Amino acid sequence: MADVPGSPGNAAQPGRSVRALVAGCLVGGAAGWSLTAAGAGTTALEAAYGVDLVVIGLFTTAMAVPYALLQLSGGSLVDRWGARATALLGLVLVVVAYLGALVAPVPALALTARIVVGVGSAVCFAAGADFARTSRTGPTGLGIFGGVAIATGGAAVLGVPLAEGLLGWRSAWATSMAMSLVALVAVALVPAATSAAARPPVPGQGHASVLRDAELHRLASIHAVTLGLGVVLSNWVAVVLERVWGLGSGLSALLGSMVLGLAIASRPLGGYLGRRRPEDTRIMVVGALVASAAATATLAVPSSVPVAALAVFVLGVAPGLPFAAVLAAAQARRADRPAAAVGVMNLQANTLVMLGAPLLGAAIQRQLSTAGLLVVAVLWLVPLLALPRSLGRRLRATG
Repeated sequence: MADVPGSPGNAAQPGRSVRALVAGCLVGGAAGWSLTAAGAGTTALEAAYGVDLVVIGLFTTAMAVPYALLQLSGGSLVDRWGARATALLGLVLVVVAYLGALVAPVPALALTARIVVGVGSAVCFAAGADFARTSRTGPTGLGIFGGVAIATGGAAVLGVPLAEGLLGWRSAWATSMAMSLVALVAVALVPAATSAAARPPVPGQGHASVLRDAELHRLASIHAVTLGLGVVLSNWVAVVLERVWGLGSGLSALLGSMVLGLAIASRPLGGYLGRRRPEDTRIMVVGALVASAAATATLAVPSSVPVAALAVFVLGVAPGLPFAAVLAAAQARRADRPAAAVGVMNLQANTLVMLGAPLLGAAIQRQLSTAGLLVVAVLWLVPLLALPRSLGRRLRATG
């Protein structure tokens, strides 16, 4: 049977592949950077394209729609073809699309390019998670993958505006293309055999549909808010802090980048804690969701710089803690179709991005940021209505 994060001895097995883990991080990171790049380049894109915040939000949605809808199909392709082949195909599409977007600041051209980027990126998260799984680095490796993948989205919030001095309005698209090219090279360097291991059906699980797996959907609801709402907020926190709180643009961008940037530490930490103390996993998840809701509500009412920094710090740390435990539980539950299981989870997360980014942008545009952020705060608590029974128990049994 294929190795599953959290399986006995998996955290330190001989034969682990750092190259595969690095490739997985970069593949997931390329998608993460692209998801937040449009929001990060709001000011320059507004001026160059002659549009408002709603259209900038649609630049994010144009990618998020195919990225969300094709997650399950992308995961199934990874299960069938292997992470290497699917990642190479997807990244080539992304690079070609961004080359087109760089030609001229035409909204229709940008929207078309972002749709193609969404199609090409649809396999990236599932492929990256599968690289992490086959790297045999265990739950900690899965947490590192998740941390790097999401932190690149936070880095884009800071990096895209900084690159505008050299690249102008092209900064969002050019930096995203550069990230994809780096990932493309890293994937090409991974031996094909590393990501092509057979995955025979697991006794008792067979080929049951992942879409009818209720427990998988409960796990996915946690992943949906911790990833999806994190991406939505990362697109607009800097804008809220600058336009509503009255903070400087540089400070706002720095604080905004922390929403996803701090996950580079919190996701591996969550994986480590979930493996060492599986009995506390449910407590960790509940605490992370409640803390995230409270921090979002705090951002809804303008206050001082220390309050903003504290709220953003919590939003950067808390949502990352459940990541590895939840993803490892899903991959272990559906070891017959691990990438498809990840696809189901990311489908929910990116549907939330697809809907949430333009809606929150519209609320900010209409000076309803307080109401919009309070709605987001409530959404953090929705998974508490049906917590997965396998939380903790799965890692205790396998870790």
